[in-house]
Amino acid sequence: MLRSSRPGRVRRTLVSAAAVAVAVVSLGVDAGDAPARPLIQDTANDCRQLRAVFYTATDWLRLATKLAAAEAPCVEYYISIPPLAADKTQFRYAQPAQIHALGPNFHVLAEISTHGWGNWVAADGSRDWYQAGQEARRRMAAANFDVTNGDSWIVNEFSSAVVRGIGVARANMHQLVHGLYDGDGGPPVKGGVFTMLMLGLVTSSFPTYKAYLQDWYRDTPFWNDMAAYVSDWSQELYGDVRTYAVEGSSLLERREALDDYLQHELRLANAGPDEVGAARAFLRSAYSPLANAAWQYGSGFGWTAVPYEQMEDYVSAQTYALRSFAARSGQALDRFGFAWAPKSPDGMSSSDFAAQSGAIADRLAASIRDSAQSADLTDPGIGACVPAGENIWCTTTVAGSVFNPAWKTFTSWSPDALALLGAPAATAGQPVPLTAELQVAGIAWPHATPVTVTLASGSGSGELAPTVDGPRTQTLDLSLPAGSTDATFYYRDTSAGTAMLSVSAPGRVGATLSVTVGAAAADGVTATTSIVVAAPDRLLQTISFAALAARTYGDPDFAVDATASSGLPVTLSANGNCTASGVTIHLTGAGSCTVTATQPGDSNYSAAPAVMQTFAVAQATKPKQPSKCIVPKVVGKRLATAKRMIMHRHCRSGSTRYARSRKTKTGIVIAQSRRPGRVLPRNTKVALTIGRGTGR
Repeated sequence: MLRSSRPGRVRRTLVSAAAVAVAVVSLGVDAGDAPARPLIQDTANDCRQLRAVFYTATDWLRLATKLAAAEAPCVEYYISIPPLAADKTQFRYAQPAQIHALGPNFHVLAEISTHGWGNWVAADGSRDWYQAGQEARRRMAAANFDVTNGDSWIVNEFSSAVVRGIGVARANMHQLVHGLYDGDGGPPVKGGVFTMLMLGLVTSSFPTYKAYLQDWYRDTPFWNDMAAYVSDWSQELYGDVRTYAVEGSSLLERREALDDYLQHELRLANAGPDEVGAARAFLRSAYSPLANAAWQYGSGFGWTAVPYEQMEDYVSAQTYALRSFAARSGQALDRFGFAWAPKSPDGMSSSDFAAQSGAIADRLAASIRDSAQSADLTDPGIGACVPAGENIWCTTTVAGSVFNPAWKTFTSWSPDALALLGAPAATAGQPVPLTAELQVAGIAWPHATPVTVTLASGSGSGELAPTVDGPRTQTLDLSLPAGSTDATFYYRDTSAGTAMLSVSAPGRVGATLSVTVGAAAADGVTATTSIVVAAPDRLLQTISFAALAARTYGDPDFAVDATASSGLPVTLSANGNCTASGVTIHLTGAGSCTVTATQPGDSNYSAAPAVMQTFAVAQATKPKQPSKCIVPKVVGKRLATAKRMIMHRHCRSGSTRYARSRKTKTGIVIAQSRRPGRVLPRNTKVALTIGRGTGR
């Protein structure tokens, strides 16, 4: 339930156009790209509306408090709260009130655990998923979730089985969100869905992942159901800092790379044909990318194993990209959010972890606030990178980082296609087996209904047959059953030469195959041609070798799996920053590695075409050395800003006292205990004196 922003006084701060231009140039953008007008901060008329959804595994109240400290009046904040760990169908009674106390723009989302409610359904044969949704609404009301005041529910999570359409997974989730929407006597309420990104599949095969999405988008009844019951489609997009922080790249290149990833689902739907209209309409209204503020992780939440200052930078850049895309796409309401799940690195003290993770939360809150205040600029959202009076963000680099261009393929739709596979050579008079295959994005892909393909030969002496024994014709219709990907047929030509075969089907991109036909032996004399023809009794083989995930120099040796269709052993060789020993790959440095798989054949099989897979090898992040405390000048700053500046300089805030001041407004630092510029041991305390305003 989205309500209008509350009224109230706001400040107006102007930063000169020249200052913004200097800041933008420092980010790697030409001066001509800098805005021609002043950057206007914190004005009610210059604040882009945002519906922000936050996933929290822990620490939700601290995050919400940080967001409230830097609240933007045009942002509605939705904080998910996980259920009890012991029983994932029970909600946390006291938590909603604590979030509500932060202000009318703060709402609570009850996390609906599919694991927990799946157990609830299975425990009683008379229960179903619709009833689970209704029961969850009853328990939400009992736990003080107030749907009449903006609170709602969010499902965690739609699994890969839903994405892939396995079994009754989609039907079950339709029942669940329907029950959650209807409730049990309360008002109908749309809610949200966290959707799993099939990260393992993505890293191994982008075309396969894309084909699954395209197939999913065709399920019109499913998307119509989602439009009826779901308001926020929160795609889990836990990114990798190493695909953003590329040395020497410009701000716009970084923004484009982030857009390619964060918006790939919506972009693919926008590029689809009319038959995916229901999916496209829903995603345009509900798509809410869930970006990454989870730190420090090597897996699980993407890769964010960087010092906290670099994570602050990454959070800022994601906010900028999300804001900018929404504005450039003409959206009236921005929709995005972040995952928040801080994890203490090994060896870090609890106080350091609290300070550093708190700094990331502060930067997240500030970047959302500052990005809202730039609707008047030619570069919306830039405030997340160039806030007034603070550091310039969106500039960090991580050694070995590279952009991933594969995400650009989601800006176009891969049409259904056909392929002809098999030996490109035959012997005159001898039938040769060939295969007609259904494909999407260059990979074999089944269709939900039977597909009839038509085969034809361009040779007057060529014949096609469904079996090795016939019947033979110049054209042949083959029916591929629902769920199948291919069918075998036979081609025979009585004349030497080159024959062109074709395959076609309505609504699909056709294909051709050139077959070289060699002359047969006659009267003890073998005719010769200038074309080398494979022996008719030696079969073909292929190598299956999946794409290899990016690695980091220093990772342990790992095995790769490459197999030949013949079952013969495959030989691996490696070039670049790696070596191969048997099936084991050893990394020798940062850069890239190319692994080549070969199989030379034997008396029964010809040599297989070699298959190469290349992957990036990132430079290992060096442990951050302890920094000195370099005392900043904080006199004249507000207390919250002063504390943040002190922490960024590796100092600590000491005692705080208040004093009357005739010259300084209330809440402004009027004195500090350490002289600015002094270099002191890390975590040295800086005591502050804060003005109370004029005394009487």
